[in-house]
Amino acid sequence: MKGTLPPIAAALLLVSLFGGRLLPLAMAIGLFVAFGLLKDWQDWPTWPHELWSAPNGTQWLLWGVLAGGLVALLEHLRLLPSRLAAALGVLVAGGSVWLMLVKTQTANQWSTFDIVRHIGGGGFGVALLVLASRTVIARGPANLGPAFVFATMLSADAAVIALSSGLLGQLCGAVAAALGAAAGTSLWRRPFALTAADGTWIGVTHGLFLLAGVHLSALPWSAAGCALLAPCALLLLRPKAAAKPVLWTMAALALTLISLGGAFWFAFQSSLQAGY
Repeated sequence: MKGTLPPIAAALLLVSLFGGRLLPLAMAIGLFVAFGLLKDWQDWPTWPHELWSAPNGTQWLLWGVLAGGLVALLEHLRLLPSRLAAALGVLVAGGSVWLMLVKTQTANQWSTFDIVRHIGGGGFGVALLVLASRTVIARGPANLGPAFVFATMLSADAAVIALSSGLLGQLCGAVAAALGAAAGTSLWRRPFALTAADGTWIGVTHGLFLLAGVHLSALPWSAAGCALLAPCALLLLRPKAAAKPVLWTMAALALTLISLGGAFWFAFQSSLQAGY
């Protein structure tokens, strides 16, 4: 309840009143409040200028997702052109991976090759996820289909990550809850649909949480690798498929669940071996 009620309430209120353009803001508010509640009001997110000298990977993860939401919000409000917003989304993706990992205890023991591989490769991978998510939403049908698919994806991410870290899993679930609640507002207001702008915060969330599961918890690379491929697998759907929204949604769910099913299997096996 602590992890899901804040984002659900924020999404229902803001999206009901102002439409889908405020979904990134609702997600950010819900995630921020959920973090404080899950910490029993004792540990609210530290401000970025304080984290600079006293870094915390989990909190940098949080600020990275919030930064992705800010870029998406500015694009929704037409304060950023689409191409510039996409470029900023890529920068947020790469920068967030660097901030999340560069001063962790594990990173302090890495060689130069490891730093390039994990931080450089991770940043590049999350940047690709941002572009892939934006492309998939732009090509997809302008209805609830993409929202349903990505809400399912983030919910599955949360389940996979929770097998190694309850806190990270619940925080990822908070983001999924915001998206699901926003889609639910279509029951009483005009139809809800994601836009390419939402691909920025969705891609950042998907990538950062899975990398955090590996580096800040005990999620195996086999599970993270399968899950990370999910948005890219959706690129196999041709733009013409959007003309049949129901078939597009079913095909997208099948591609998503294949990747995430493999991720859950590897994560579950790892948790059994670790005795979780």
